[in-house]
Amino acid sequence: MGLGRSQLSYGSLSATTTRNGCDYNVAFNGNNIYGTLIPPCNVSGAVIQQFFDSSGAYGVDVANEIAWSGTFFQAGVNGSWRSGLWTLKAGYLFHVVKRERVDDILNSRGQEAYTKNHNVALQADYRVHPRVTLFARTQLTSNLFFNDIPVTYNSSTAERFDSRYTLFSVGLRAEF
Repeated sequence: MGLGRSQLSYGSLSATTTRNGCDYNVAFNGNNIYGTLIPPCNVSGAVIQQFFDSSGAYGVDVANEIAWSGTFFQAGVNGSWRSGLWTLKAGYLFHVVKRERVDDILNSRGQEAYTKNHNVALQADYRVHPRVTLFARTQLTSNLFFNDIPVTYNSSTAERFDSRYTLFSVGLRAEF
């Protein structure tokens, strides 16, 4: 069982974009957007060399949508059973998080905020030698990368967390 707090922040954020047929380097400072032309730009007419804008004009609050804080709780249970050369293991982990700002922004846009995750792990081991074991393991997760890479969760990527995730491993474990 565990309880904790997460705080995500960012130092600088940059991107590239195309505007009126020209490519621009874009830098974000809070909710301010500053763009500079990437030469050459071969369009007819006047070409904007630089622009300054606010992400709020596009309905985006960059600072609150990618730099969030939240509290989380997780609880789990596991067990194992051994018979001769075989060992079977199983585990379950439940994880819930309450993120400040970003989940409220998603809900206001009619999008789903993913706040709960279920993990199930199953493993079978077969000892082929006193120091060598064959194993097969699977892990099933209700929401893709929810526990594994929480820093990727923001208003633009949240919908990608609506995928189940399964990992299957087989291997040989040697003890030295």
